[in-house]
Amino acid sequence: MTRKRATAVSWKIKPMPAAHQELALEGSYSAAEFAQISLGYIPQEQQDKWFIYLEGEWLHFHRSWTGSCIFQLHLAPADGYYQADRAIVNRDPAQYRGHDDEQDARLISHLVDDLLLGRFSVLPLPDNLSAEDQQRYQKDMMGKRRGGGLRLDVKGNGRS
Repeated sequence: MTRKRATAVSWKIKPMPAAHQELALEGSYSAAEFAQISLGYIPQEQQDKWFIYLEGEWLHFHRSWTGSCIFQLHLAPADGYYQADRAIVNRDPAQYRGHDDEQDARLISHLVDDLLLGRFSVLPLPDNLSAEDQQRYQKDMMGKRRGGGLRLDVKGNGRS
C-alpha cells in the first residue's frame, strides 16, 4: 500500500511554541530512507497519535488530537545521505510534559523508525516509571501500536 504524502495542510496543526529547546543530534539516513521519511505520516484512525510531515529540511511531529507541534527534526542533505543534526523540542508544559533531552532524542528516533520507516522499534520508556505508568505512557505515545514492531511468540512445538 502506498502512503499519501503528508503536508502542512493535511492536518489541523499548531506552530512550535515560544517555549522550546534546541538539541544537537548526531545521526544519518540513506537517500532511500529519506525518500520514505519524506512521505510523513497521516493518522488513519483515532488511535493514531502522531501527524508527521516534511517541509524543506525540517520534519515536523505533531500530536494528532491537539495539533501541538512536539518535535522538529532537521535533515540536511549530505554526500548521498541525510544528516539529522539537530531537533527543536516543545517545552511548553501545557502541550508536552517531556523534559529529558536524551529521552526526547530516543523518542524522535523511535517515531521515525516505527511510523515512517516501518522498522521494528521498542518504544523507549522514561526512567523510573511503574509498570502501570509504563502502560499508560505507551498508550499515550503510540496508541494501539503499543511500542511498535511485530510481537513474536513461540508457538507450541507439539511435544508433550
